[in-house]
Amino acid sequence: MGAAGAIRRAAASVVDRACAGARGFRRALARFAPRPSAFGPAADAEAAAVRAVRNLRTFRFHYAVLQWVLLLASLAPRHRASVVFLMAASKGLLVYGGLLRAFPNSALLRRLLDRRLVAAVFVALVLADIVAAGAVANLLAALAAGVPVVVLHASFRVRDDLEGPSQDAAAENGKEDEASAVVEKKEDGDVEAGPTRRSMAAAPRSPK
Repeated sequence: MGAAGAIRRAAASVVDRACAGARGFRRALARFAPRPSAFGPAADAEAAAVRAVRNLRTFRFHYAVLQWVLLLASLAPRHRASVVFLMAASKGLLVYGGLLRAFPNSALLRRLLDRRLVAAVFVALVLADIVAAGAVANLLAALAAGVPVVVLHASFRVRDDLEGPSQDAAAENGKEDEASAVVEKKEDGDVEAGPTRRSMAAAPRSPK
């Protein structure tokens, strides 16, 4: 009975993790490409460049995952050992990201394992493995397939649904709320003080 219960709990845990992963993937996909109306041309070349830079910062993780999947797919048929090595390297990178998220204020992690240093080591390992496996053509094919998608998405993805109300609009709303509150207080004061004033005016004055 104990072993069966442990197996059921383990199976339930695996199912919960799979469901959570599926929900996270669906949210990420919905944020990356929610609907056709979220894409549109920019007003001019300068606006398109600004939008592309902002989208590259916002969706850098999505773009990296897309390029990574294309690279692994190109290596899978003939370079399975490279696929296994790159997946292990990506696991190590995910562990590092998890540590940064779990300990965001850790000076030890930020000094000894700087993000740029970890990224440089990861890229160096990937390139070294690809060159050693003779899969440079696969890397170029993955880049040729992924870079145009990234450029088009970054240029046409509208950011209106990603950004909240601007600070100016929030300040204006705050001023309007304060003004309306002051007006309401004045009106309430007039209503409360109105009968008192009328009663004082109607009351007979006492002879001196």
